Amino acid sequence: MESVNAQWAGAFTIVHDADGWHQFRRLDGALFMPPATDGLEERARMCAGIHATWTATSGHLVIEAEGPEDGSPFDVLVNGVLRHRVPSAGRVSHDLDLGALPPRSTVQLWLPQYGFLRVLEVSLKGEDVEVAAETGKRWIAYGSSITQCRQADGPSEAWPALVARQYGWQLQSLGFGGECQLDPAAESTIGQLPADFISLCLGINTYNVAAFSGRTFASQVLGFLSNIRRAHPDVPIAVISPVLSLPREDMPNAAGWTLADYRRAVAGVVRAIRERGDIRIHLVDGGGVFTPAEAADLMPDTLHPNNDGYRLMAARLGPQLAAVANAHS
Repeated sequence: MESVNAQWAGAFTIVHDADGWHQFRRLDGALFMPPATDGLEERARMCAGIHATWTATSGHLVIEAEGPEDGSPFDVLVNGVLRHRVPSAGRVSHDLDLGALPPRSTVQLWLPQYGFLRVLEVSLKGEDVEVAAETGKRWIAYGSSITQCRQADGPSEAWPALVARQYGWQLQSLGFGGECQLDPAAESTIGQLPADFISLCLGINTYNVAAFSGRTFASQVLGFLSNIRRAHPDVPIAVISPVLSLPREDMPNAAGWTLADYRRAVAGVVRAIRERGDIRIHLVDGGGVFTPAEAADLMPDTLHPNNDGYRLMAARLGPQLAAVANAHS
């Protein structure tokens, strides 16, 4: 019986301490500017999209970790099917028996998408255990809490995780609850990461805190996209405008703009970039992901989808994103 430690995908860096614990970072911190970016740094220490994959014919999955009381769970999938969902709250020690498996089965562990986690050990012990190398398009997904997906029942049911598994993509989730504000730290990280396809869901956090006004928002989006394009000159980019949020559609924020205004501005920037010759950038209309009736039913707090809502997002966005990712192959 071999015991094979996890090799993590989806982290920008992994930090190890003297006691053997390791923690994850999803952004390059060189451009953090405390205290203004403290919220972003906190979200970047959460493990949305981070996962490990093995192949095995049998196994016990060992998880030694520590997380907050409000942290999301761990998800264990075998051949794409959820086998175990176990808590991350407090100091946890899980020994999960996967039993006998079909030869060379795929075993995947997804770390909690919400909550600061540190890991002491994650390993799979069993027959024919090997780390599975990831293949498929390398996908960077940047966005807000609607990309981080705290409200999903588990990390494997976040909509980016669902889409990545459906299409066989390698996911790098840069979803930051409340902190999708076009920060240089996010822009720089996206520029440094390898990518075959990038999606950027922009506008909802800006509306909520009125970070940019009608004077500044479109220009800021244009600069953000232009710098990413310089780093990735040939990569298809899908820009997703804000998902429907019924109370915010026609309600001006502190800057005097409605959510519909931000959606139109995002569309206008993408149109302008395409008119200037960049045909590898595409608009995905976030306002069309849910109907008004679906938004009322699937967003209990009027802003965040529930688990069923995230599944519907994956079903609706997946084909549109795949069309962009494959448009210039």
